[in-house]
Amino acid sequence: MIYQPFLFEENLWSATGAYIDDQGRYHPVAGETKIIHTEGLWINDSRITLQGDHEVEYKTRYEIVPLERGQERTSWISENPSLGKMLGSLIIVDDSILSIFYSESGAFQGTEYFRLIDDDLYSNRGCLLRGDKKISSWAVELRKK
Repeated sequence: MIYQPFLFEENLWSATGAYIDDQGRYHPVAGETKIIHTEGLWINDSRITLQGDHEVEYKTRYEIVPLERGQERTSWISENPSLGKMLGSLIIVDDSILSIFYSESGAFQGTEYFRLIDDDLYSNRGCLLRGDKKISSWAVELRKK
């Protein structure tokens, strides 16, 4: 298994890229993700801003069950004001971290991946669905600050 600094190290990561809406329109985004390790919990505090005339900021706090070195899978939860409680799994596959998630209500589901480019850079891609309809997708680069 390849070492994943995004999860296993406390760091601040800057995010830049694109949010793609349900009509396929691209919107520039910028933000940051902070990884914090506490006793028995890893926290991913993220915020992302859709840039433009009417900036919109999304904040999410993920609580992740810590992984031991050599483990390949763990779980996470988050609260989202629009989507409700979200539940997910993180699976490490070689140079990538896969996340599969769904809302507690069952209305939403999605997937995303983080591909390690080097120790300071990840490529992040994902999508959110409601039933069989795409709500959004994203293409973001995460760079260690």
